[in-house]
Amino acid sequence: MRVAILAGGPSPEGQGSFLSADAAGQALRELGHETEVVDISVPDFWKRLPDFEAAFIAGHGWYAEDGKLQGLLEVMGLPYTGSGVLASSVGMHKPTFKSLMVAHGIETLPWEPVSRGATAAQISRVTAGIGLPLFAKPASNGESFEAGIVRSDKDLRELLAEEGEYSSDEFIAEPFLTGNTFTVGVLDIDGKIEALPVLEAVSLREFYDSEAKQDPSLHEYRCPAPIPDSLRDRMQELAVRVFTVCGCRGVARVDFMLSEDRPVVLEVNTVPGLTLQGNLAAMAKASGLGYRRVVEIMLQSAFDRPAYCP
Repeated sequence: MRVAILAGGPSPEGQGSFLSADAAGQALRELGHETEVVDISVPDFWKRLPDFEAAFIAGHGWYAEDGKLQGLLEVMGLPYTGSGVLASSVGMHKPTFKSLMVAHGIETLPWEPVSRGATAAQISRVTAGIGLPLFAKPASNGESFEAGIVRSDKDLRELLAEEGEYSSDEFIAEPFLTGNTFTVGVLDIDGKIEALPVLEAVSLREFYDSEAKQDPSLHEYRCPAPIPDSLRDRMQELAVRVFTVCGCRGVARVDFMLSEDRPVVLEVNTVPGLTLQGNLAAMAKASGLGYRRVVEIMLQSAFDRPAYCP
């Protein structure tokens, strides 16, 4: 089969997604497919897509993981991997995702919206409502870009004022939790939703920031995570519920932290990182499935989609 691997794009995660594309492409070729990487940041990239039989989405962040690319592929009628427009957009926009979790009785951290244009009074209301320290992050971004710990009104004002190459206008503030992050991969295998082993990510920095996520020397992965069986089972159960509630397809990854020894859902990643050094690859190895099988499951999701997928 001739498969276009879609990567890149104008997001902070765009360049890094080519590493995912390279790893997935190697696995697809080993499975007998013909592949080509297509950079979605190139104008008129979509004109090349009719030459392919399927699109394998390896891009992360804006325009690749937020429903926009999925909508284009739906209109073109080209089979594509992973979640559809609705699940992708819900997963990307954290306030919407968290509201959906609350509606379904799935515990997530309380949050307050805050924007770059917030006044001093608005900032004070956020810090008073959430309490200090808190954690502020963009409402639609990944890899902890532009995120940080806030210990005062001044910290939040300065974080919101920092505008770089990739800037968001909409942020959320949550309680700051200490401790490690946990993540669970979820697969849709022939209509059966299954959770991979729990992975614990140990950051060597103050929190699991973008630098720690991208530099293997600044984090350690423990998979399966050395946690009680009851906690493992609870995280896997919650991960499957999140996948189902959001309407995800193919493969997704659900992130957690512990609050008073209870797992609270942070977010869902509808296009998890696919590098061989990444957490999804580590979970695939620990499960016994292996990386190549997970990529195969992802490709199959392009053809298991119903006639209309919201």
